[in-house]
Amino acid sequence: MTKDEYSWTVPATLVVLLILFALVSTPPTARTLIMRGASAPALSRAHTYQVLEDPFTVAAGDISGNGHQDIAVTNYTSGAVTILINRGDGTFEEPRSYPAGAGTFGVALADLNGDGDLDVAVANQRGNTLSILFNQGNGLLTSRTDMNAGSSPHTVTVADLNGNSLPDIAVPNYHARSISIFYNLGNGQFSEREAFPTQEAPFSALAVDLNGNGFADIVTTSYQTGMLDILWNDGSGDFPSRSAFNVGASLWSVANADITRNGAQDLIVTEYDSGTVTVLYNGGDGSFGIGSELHTGGDGPCWAVPFDLNGNGLLDIAVVDASTHRLYTFVNEGGGSFRRNAEFETGRGPSSIAVADFSGNGRDDLAVANWESDDVVVFLSGNVG
Repeated sequence: MTKDEYSWTVPATLVVLLILFALVSTPPTARTLIMRGASAPALSRAHTYQVLEDPFTVAAGDISGNGHQDIAVTNYTSGAVTILINRGDGTFEEPRSYPAGAGTFGVALADLNGDGDLDVAVANQRGNTLSILFNQGNGLLTSRTDMNAGSSPHTVTVADLNGNSLPDIAVPNYHARSISIFYNLGNGQFSEREAFPTQEAPFSALAVDLNGNGFADIVTTSYQTGMLDILWNDGSGDFPSRSAFNVGASLWSVANADITRNGAQDLIVTEYDSGTVTVLYNGGDGSFGIGSELHTGGDGPCWAVPFDLNGNGLLDIAVVDASTHRLYTFVNEGGGSFRRNAEFETGRGPSSIAVADFSGNGRDDLAVANWESDDVVVFLSGNVG
């Protein structure tokens, strides 16, 4: 079935259609564009890997246990997750794909059963399930557990939420206005989901300690209201209080980093329709103010991540825009100021980014999943100081 023939059966996938609508523009030329006054970029587009249909979310980690950073990517229409094993030099073996569920969307990597190997957690948006694919120790995923996740789960985030030193799982439910949490009982066993209310249409979720009390809070982005919702962890894995911040419109992804280097986690949020990436600076106690607004020039920025582009210890930001089919880098100039540096051709419809040292040179590389061209593009960092 072609993409043009495909019929969306779940209303929540209308948000995904925004990416497809953005794909009618002319494909970009095969070159890197440098902004006026900017230095030459440290990134270069290295390799493209074809995967199954409609890859959406990409994650990176040492899945094979060989000391190198591998790639996992969800394939929405194929209902599968694809694994790319790193040869050790930033190139990857032929993809291996594993069935997950209907409408595989979000993915996260973590050792979920305590055997020392990274397992794969996948949110199945059309199937309303969370799938865990367990790693047998050499990068092969041999068994799978499916759990009811709620209505239209999108992304996946993993953290120890209740303080028992085991990684728990949280997924936002787009239709249910809630987030489902699965508490890790040990040995790969999880509790039935416990749901907590959020803003309408939660799209992405992130577990991170925002107020410095040592407990991971949960942040969700609301696509419909433009609100950022924070569920505050009381230390037991319960979330009795919430805070909401009005950020903008059509909130998509959220990422964290201590950009200002004050010891507190700041937040990076993409606003799909407005063409804006907003950086929210943390005052140290979980209070936030808008510090920077970055613009790609397109109207479809859907994923942003912090990374160190030039190796100077300051965290820069990479953004993919589905409307322009490009990756953009913004250089951290200190003091909360960013300068748009360069743009790179991706595949068609870039939807997410993962950061890892794929080549083993100690530098941050990037992997981009491209929804429309059914591939993953790897960008490697050079030796630019």
